[in-house]
Amino acid sequence: MSGKGSKKYTLALAIAVSFSVLILFVPLSSGLFDIVSVTGSTESDINTPTTRFVSVQEYDAMKNCTTDRSKRPTTIEYLTFFNCGRVSESENGQTVREFTLIASDQNQTIEVMDGGYEFPAWTFNGTVPGPTMRVTEGDLVRITLVNDNSSERSHSLHMHSIHSGEMDGVEGRGIVAPGQSFTYEFVARPFGVYPYHCHVSPVADHISRGLYGMLIIDPKEPRPQMTEFAMLMNGYDFDLHLEGPAFIPTAEEAVNDEIPDIEERDNELYSVNGKAFDYVSHPIELVAGKEYRIYLVNMLEFDLVNSIHIHGNMFEYYPAGTSMNPQQVTDIVTLSQGERGIMEFSYPYPGRYMFHTHINEFADKGWMSFFNVLGNSSSTAITGSSDSISNNHHPLPQQQ
Repeated sequence: MSGKGSKKYTLALAIAVSFSVLILFVPLSSGLFDIVSVTGSTESDINTPTTRFVSVQEYDAMKNCTTDRSKRPTTIEYLTFFNCGRVSESENGQTVREFTLIASDQNQTIEVMDGGYEFPAWTFNGTVPGPTMRVTEGDLVRITLVNDNSSERSHSLHMHSIHSGEMDGVEGRGIVAPGQSFTYEFVARPFGVYPYHCHVSPVADHISRGLYGMLIIDPKEPRPQMTEFAMLMNGYDFDLHLEGPAFIPTAEEAVNDEIPDIEERDNELYSVNGKAFDYVSHPIELVAGKEYRIYLVNMLEFDLVNSIHIHGNMFEYYPAGTSMNPQQVTDIVTLSQGERGIMEFSYPYPGRYMFHTHINEFADKGWMSFFNVLGNSSSTAITGSSDSISNNHHPLPQQQ
């Protein structure tokens, strides 16, 4: 070995030894390494280097979990009302989260727009939408559905995530008769944002009356911290006389093209989080330069698509929330029923900004809202810099 090569080998060996000593003696809580994971999961990736752990309690605090799980939030409160369940730990150290949903079809009167507009709703826990349930990937989740004694129909809970057929809420024990209960149990995966809803036929009636809500499965490694909102898009059809099984013509009618005229169902009001125009009357306050995340779900029945469009800005969009990297930067996203995603954005300038569906009929009938963006003199985001139009936490996928 030449003298020059020997010196390079000696230097490399010294660096390697120094780094090994650093790993051994630097405290795990020093913050030297920024990778964060949550303890309490039985499915952790042993190949992922972690040096600072976030406890279940700390992670729930980061999620802004409510301490009043029995509360019936208003439309305004629903934005940040996250029910993280009753938390315990199994014998093998797995985090267990338990929830109770009470289904009722006794035409609970809910206010759906100012001015005396009321709707005879079927509800989970007394609200439309039902509570936003929030768990972490790998948690053992138990959701007990109680069908109220006063109910006249069976109900169920269908989750859009991975679980066994027995827990799917479409047949068997998962269909809960009035006065009965059933506990759905599954391991939360994969991370993302999901709808849940009753799946008893006629499903359209059970959904349009209000038996739906949002489930957020958070990743084990927390997303970047920012203020978070839940937004669930819905509508109301007041033509209740049209409820019932979907019309299917007889074979003779179909073959002879003698299908009778059937009145199609439609919505008279549209909203986000249950009350039309409520965020016009009560604009959502933001701060210029501050980052925000919206968990978005579309549960609109009878209309094929819905959408959300924000004015004066762009957002990073994560379809279904199942990736840590955004798939596009846009100012509008269109969703069919059950579709969902995550939006992240920051407003560079203060002001009053509209956000709404870009289907004008829906906007005129209630799905219209405003952000009131306050100034922040300490933020460089309002100086007119063109460095960023959104958070840009992650590089976007390269075009193929």
